[in-house]
Amino acid sequence: MSETPHVVSLFKRFLGKLRPMAGKRFLWIIPVVLVGGIVVITRVSGKEVEGVNVLETAYIEYGDVKKEILATGVVRPEEGAVVKLGTRFTGVISELYVKLGDAVTKGQLIAELDGREQEFICQQNRATIQKLKTQLMQQKMKYPLQIKEAAASLHEAEVEKKYAAQTYARNKKLAQSGHVAEEKLDDTIRTLRVAEQTVVARRSTKERLESEFQYEIPSLEDAVLEAEAALKQCTTRLSYAHLVSPMSGVVSEITARQGETVVAGLQVANLITIIDTERLELQILIDENDIGSVKQGAAVKYTVESYPEKEFSGQVALIHPGPELRDNIVYYRALVRVSPEDAHLLRPEMTARCYVSVVEKKHVLCVPNAAFKWVGDKHVVFVCEGDGVYPVQVTTGLDGLFVTEVVAGLEEGQQIATHLELPDVLPADWDAVL
Repeated sequence: MSETPHVVSLFKRFLGKLRPMAGKRFLWIIPVVLVGGIVVITRVSGKEVEGVNVLETAYIEYGDVKKEILATGVVRPEEGAVVKLGTRFTGVISELYVKLGDAVTKGQLIAELDGREQEFICQQNRATIQKLKTQLMQQKMKYPLQIKEAAASLHEAEVEKKYAAQTYARNKKLAQSGHVAEEKLDDTIRTLRVAEQTVVARRSTKERLESEFQYEIPSLEDAVLEAEAALKQCTTRLSYAHLVSPMSGVVSEITARQGETVVAGLQVANLITIIDTERLELQILIDENDIGSVKQGAAVKYTVESYPEKEFSGQVALIHPGPELRDNIVYYRALVRVSPEDAHLLRPEMTARCYVSVVEKKHVLCVPNAAFKWVGDKHVVFVCEGDGVYPVQVTTGLDGLFVTEVVAGLEEGQQIATHLELPDVLPADWDAVL
């Protein structure tokens, strides 16, 4: 039976005692007492039938049921959103133009190393190129002239040889008739032999010059190309002394300071880390037992401790194929792209409480999950009707994180208990259900 009338009479008597004290300094007591009285009435007005005390209730109504997976996620930069900027150059950091937290743009110069020694090498290479080009130009002018001179000398020698041959033939006939002495004929033969050797020598000289011209010019041209390649290599190495941001972002780490010496070895020396704060993703750890029901494109809602009142949303963009073992439990990472608007609020390594939607049914009869109670080996719902409470076995469909679909056993508008206390000995008329 209800105890409400007894409480109300006690409350009236208490107010009667307060009337003499109803001065201004005690007026504030009355509202407080009234509130306390309402709380007491509500508390003891709960339905209590044969030892069953109903503390909280709800109503069966239509709504949407979502089967969601509750998981933990971590906000991290996307792949390629973090760049560790280093150098392959050895030298002293002469200028450092940024500090931690500075925003940088793509192509911005952020640091310089002392590259004077490398600049001197580049100057030497430029001088070598100029010298080789001068030699090449000289050779291109010299060899054609020398070949021309050799050709002219050869022609002269051939003319002299021809004249000597004619003289020898004439003197030989005269010598046979006795008009020319033998000594003069011998001089003519010697002159002819000298002229023949002169022709051979000058022809060889002309051929040598032509051959040298054919090979010397390409060799010098190759030398110029080699020197130009060395200059490009030197210039490229000098460019390593200028650290330029490869993307827009924020400086998140600096490992060296101005004036320090950087020594480049087998590994590149990392100096500055830049992160693109607008390219974030949420990495959700899904248990291996649940990963089969998570599909690409599944809706995700998540919250972080920094913004407890704000709910972020997204979709599963990728399920990482590789497993991740934590505390002997196998997880798989589901990646959710963070929108640029949300990325301005979130920061890397924030922990998120995630709800991954697996299945959703709209406009179905729903019952709060808190209404289901285990009584023995039965899973039942307690229906409140008048001053009575009785258990009902319910046929359910899709079970969500907070509500479950009702297929049979309950109707819209029925009041059910979501929080109640049961006696040690249950009423006998419940035996048919339990």
